[in-house]
Amino acid sequence: MPASPIGLRIALLLLASGSAAWVFPQCGNDNVQTGTAVTPNCPGTTTISCVQGGQYALVNVVAGNTYTFSTCGATFDTQITLYNNTGGPSIGYNDDACGLQSTVTWTATFTGQLRVLVDQYFCTNGTTCAPLEITCTTPPAGDCVYTLILFDSFSDGWGTSFVGVSINGSPFTNYTIGVGFASVSYQIGVNIGDIVVLNYDASGTWQTDNSYSLLLGGAALFNSGSPPAAGISFTSTVDCQPPPPAQEDCLGATTVCSNVAISNNTNNEGNIADIDASNSGCLDTQEYQGTWYIFSPSSSGDLGLSIAPQGPDDYDWAIWGPYPPGTTAASVCPPSGQPIRCAASSGDATFNSTGSYATGMGHLTFSPPRFASPMVSYGIPATTNICPLVAPQYCGWVPGLQVTAGQVYLLYISNWTQSSVGFGLDWTLENGASLDCTVLPVELVHFTAEAMGPDALLTWRTASEHGCSHFEVQRSEDAENFGPIGTVAGAGDSQTLQEYTFVDTDPFPGINYYRLKQVDLDGDHEHTVVRTVHFPRTTDAILLLPNPGTASFSLSLPAGLHPITVMDVTGRLMHSGPAWNGATIDTYDWPRGTYLVRLPELGECLRWVKE
Repeated sequence: MPASPIGLRIALLLLASGSAAWVFPQCGNDNVQTGTAVTPNCPGTTTISCVQGGQYALVNVVAGNTYTFSTCGATFDTQITLYNNTGGPSIGYNDDACGLQSTVTWTATFTGQLRVLVDQYFCTNGTTCAPLEITCTTPPAGDCVYTLILFDSFSDGWGTSFVGVSINGSPFTNYTIGVGFASVSYQIGVNIGDIVVLNYDASGTWQTDNSYSLLLGGAALFNSGSPPAAGISFTSTVDCQPPPPAQEDCLGATTVCSNVAISNNTNNEGNIADIDASNSGCLDTQEYQGTWYIFSPSSSGDLGLSIAPQGPDDYDWAIWGPYPPGTTAASVCPPSGQPIRCAASSGDATFNSTGSYATGMGHLTFSPPRFASPMVSYGIPATTNICPLVAPQYCGWVPGLQVTAGQVYLLYISNWTQSSVGFGLDWTLENGASLDCTVLPVELVHFTAEAMGPDALLTWRTASEHGCSHFEVQRSEDAENFGPIGTVAGAGDSQTLQEYTFVDTDPFPGINYYRLKQVDLDGDHEHTVVRTVHFPRTTDAILLLPNPGTASFSLSLPAGLHPITVMDVTGRLMHSGPAWNGATIDTYDWPRGTYLVRLPELGECLRWVKE
C-alpha cells in the first residue's frame, strides 16, 4: 500500500516466523482484573468505584441489552476497550469522548462475561482510581429490534448531518453522533409487517468521515458506505429474519475453489471488527473494505495464488490456518493469531519491483522459496511507494503453501485504496494439489414460509440431491427451541429441480419460526435458515382486498366507523377520513408502489401494494 496519511510507513520483511514491533496507545487485554464480576442493574446504573489504569472489570451482560461504560469522572486520561472474555479481538473502543476521559455504548451480541479494560494513556499502569459507571437499558418493545450504528472515523461529530428513521409512514426520528465518538448505536423496536425507511441528511462537513449501518441479529440489513448518499437510502418490510452474514465479515466467508474474477465493489468494512493487533500480521490494524474467502485442498501438493487488480490499484491480503478438515467459518472467525501468509506492499512498490500490480504467493520468480510449510510464516508489511527490497526478494510476493488434503484456510483480500476496481484471483496448483469443489449433498435454492389463511405454507426447492433421505420440518415460538411438526420424503439422488410443500395447520398465535432439518441416508444432517410467519392474536380479521391491486381496494373491518390514513413510504398523505366494513378507497391516480394503511383505533398498520 502507498504512504499512509500520517507519513511514510517503514518497509519490513518477515521471514521464517519473524515479527514486527508495533506501537499502540491501546494496551493488551491481559491486564489485571479488579474485584469480582459485576451484574449491572437493568434498567439502571451501576458504578464500580475504583478501576486503575491497566485494570479490567468483568461484567455479566445479557444479549440484546445496551450498555454504556463511562470513566468521565476520572482524573487521568483514560481509554476504554471491550472484549468478549472468552477471547477474540476488541468489540468496542473509545478514547476522549468526554474531555480526556472516555465513554462507549455497546449492544450485547451474547450472554456472558464482558471484559471492560480501562487504560491510562499511553498504555501505562496507574494507582489512581477511576470510577467506571455502567448504564444498562433493555431492548425496546417489538417483535424484533433493529440496531442503527453511526460511525465517525475522525470522532469530530456529524455536525448538522443525521439519519432519519420512519416506521409505517410516521414522521422521521433523527439520529446523529457527537464530538468524541467513533461510533454510537441506537435500538429501534419494530414489528413484523412494519415498513422501515431510512433517510440521510448530508448537510454536515467532512462527509467522508461518516457512515452508518442497520443491523438485525448482528447481521447487516444495510450499509451506507462512505460518504453516505443523501436522501432515502433504504426501504424494507420487517420480517424479523436476520440476513446471512455479509462477506465483508469473516462469518460471511465465501467458499472459493477456482480461478475467479471478483468485482469486490464493497464500500464498507462489515459489521464485526475482524482485524486488530492480535491477528493482523503485516496488515494495518485498521480494517479497510475487503472480503473474506475460505478454501480447502482436496489433495496434497503445492499451492500458490495471484491477486491481479483490474487497474493500477493497491490490494493487501492475508491467510490464516491450516484448520482441521470440516472447519467452518463459524468456528474460527474472527481468526486468532497472526496470519501464516501476508502481503501489504503498496501497489506502486509492487509495480516498481515486479512490473505488475499483482500480488500473491508461489510465483516462479518473485517468491523464493517458491513453496514452504504452513508452519513457517511469511509476510511483507506496509512499504513506501518505492520497494526497499533487494532481489531475490520482491515486494508483494511471499512463498506459497505446501498443503495437505482436507486442511481449511481463511483468506482476506482488502482494497486498501478503497477504489473497488475489482481483481482476478488465480490459483497455482502443482505436485498433485487440487482444491475441493465438492457440491453439498443437497443444494437448496429456495425456502419460504407464508400465511395461507389460518395455516402456514412452507415451500422449498432443491437444484440437486445426493443421498437425501427426508426433510424434517421444525417450528419454534422463540427462535431457539425447535421441535418437529412433520416429515417430507427427499428425492434420494437427483440432478433436476425438485419442489416441496408442507402446510402447518395449527400455528401459534404471534410469530412462528420455521426451519428444515435435511437428513441424508447415512444419518448426516444440516439445518436451513429460519423463516418466520406472523399470525395476529385477534380473531377480528382486517383485510385489504384485492392486495396487490390496481385502481382501488376495499376494507374488511369490524362493525362501526374507524379513522383511516393512507401514506406512501416517504410519509406523503394519500387519503384520510372514516372507514367502515366494505368501504372502497379509490387509488386510480396513485403511482405504483407500496402504501401504508393505518387504522389507529384498531391498532393496525397494513401494507397495500399497487401494481
